[in-house]
Amino acid sequence: MQENNEQTKNVSNDSSKTKKSNKKEKKKKGSFFADHKSEFKKITWPNRKVLTKQTFTVIVISLIVGVIIFAYDLGIDFIIENLIKFMA
Repeated sequence: MQENNEQTKNVSNDSSKTKKSNKKEKKKKGSFFADHKSEFKKITWPNRKVLTKQTFTVIVISLIVGVIIFAYDLGIDFIIENLIKFMA
């Protein structure tokens, strides 16, 4: 009989713990979105002139890096082909 009462107490304690954890999870989710919303309001967006300048800079630098990688690739390819011809 005493074991049965202890099991009932454990079950009721477990259910109250899950209810509390569910409430905490809901609060965490709610605060998560509220935090993001408040952080999003702090963002300062660039104006059109700055955005255009930065976009142009990114495109130009990407093209320069692409040309450098292409040149290295051609140089390594040339060296490897000549080594293969020399060895054969």
